[in-house]
Amino acid sequence: MLGGVCRGLADATGVDVVLWRVGFLALALTGAGLLIYPLLWVVLPVEPLPAGARPAPLDPVVERLHTSVNGALSGTRKR
Repeated sequence: MLGGVCRGLADATGVDVVLWRVGFLALALTGAGLLIYPLLWVVLPVEPLPAGARPAPLDPVVERLHTSVNGALSGTRKR
């Protein structure tokens, strides 16, 4: 719920968001979810905010990371 990762995965895959959240909860208990969730938060594409909605405090930081990671990945793909 922090970065919308589960909602984005649910929209992309058609799997219910509750199942994604339960899966990440299980992964968080093992420790893997604590690494995977932030990675997906940065790598997944950002959905535009609805009209009148304010961005979360971390959204600008995540947007910069997303842009940097995608720029670096596209640079390695061209080689």
